[in-house]
Amino acid sequence: MKRILPAFLLTAAVLLSGCSTETSPKSDPTALGGPPTISASPAGNDSDLAARYRRSGGYPDVYGIKHAKNRDGLLTLTVWTRRKSGYGSDFDAFDTTLTSFLTRAGVSLDRGYVLDVYGPDGTRLHHYDTTQENNT
Repeated sequence: MKRILPAFLLTAAVLLSGCSTETSPKSDPTALGGPPTISASPAGNDSDLAARYRRSGGYPDVYGIKHAKNRDGLLTLTVWTRRKSGYGSDFDAFDTTLTSFLTRAGVSLDRGYVLDVYGPDGTRLHHYDTTQENNT
């Protein structure tokens, strides 16, 4: 009898906790428009866009650029750089160079954008939000 009660209580606790292997939209940052999960290596298209950016006079340490709309239709920009500590006081110039290139490439920045810059190990170095929803 002494063994049955602890086993029963443990079973009840597990069942009542609602454990699941499914990812809840509330716990998935991408479902809420959060930053994407990042690897240290951008996909092929993201590398190609970065190569065009560098050839047009962009920062030579950028090796990946991705632009996409999140579920709310807001533009998200993801940049991979070889810099380990970010752009510091040079960030405004970096942002201007990047957005000028993307505008020339046909990307609309009318509603603003969310820019995340990641270092070579996948660590986020900068988060910059220019969307109207977050700056009014």
